[in-house]
Amino acid sequence: MAAAMDALEMPLEINTEFINEYSDLVNLNFDTIPEALRKVYKLAIMTLESKEGNEPYEKLLTELLDLTLNPNKHGWDGWDGDSVETSSNIYEMKPTRSNPPTATINDDTMSKIEKQVCQDGQAGWLVLASIDKETYSFSNIYKFPIEIYHEDRIDYLTKLMAKNANQVKQTRSTYSISVAKSKKLCKQYNKKYYVWTR
Repeated sequence: MAAAMDALEMPLEINTEFINEYSDLVNLNFDTIPEALRKVYKLAIMTLESKEGNEPYEKLLTELLDLTLNPNKHGWDGWDGDSVETSSNIYEMKPTRSNPPTATINDDTMSKIEKQVCQDGQAGWLVLASIDKETYSFSNIYKFPIEIYHEDRIDYLTKLMAKNANQVKQTRSTYSISVAKSKKLCKQYNKKYYVWTR
């Protein structure tokens, strides 16, 4: 059983030139920074350590994967062409502080699920990456085909809507994604996935 799963695991090629892009900030000596710039450095470190926003890490992932970062907050996070429409690969990034990485899709809806169905000739990918808090980098990166989640998300949401139908207090839709679930779905659909580890 494990051998079949291993056969689906492929190495993920990344541009290692950028892997330590933010690492210089780890042991930064503030005494060497001009007073006028110290606030900027403190804000950068605060942003990298924040549990609320992952934009710096989404940017780093797009650099590691040689992608274009979506300048907007909503929609796909990155793609391999000039625009989402002209790209053959489109990406949803989920950098996380858990190792192995886990993530959620919050406030899921049928419309949101259908928006993640790729057009003809396009492949969609979900990237789970564990943030290394000591280096402001990643300890591992997983790339899964996004189509493996489609039916599971619909099933989860359908069951949740049925559960909420007669409740005054609605349960929030929070679809969980883990490496184990993703590998299981890849096996179910016989889809390859990609892994990079430090």
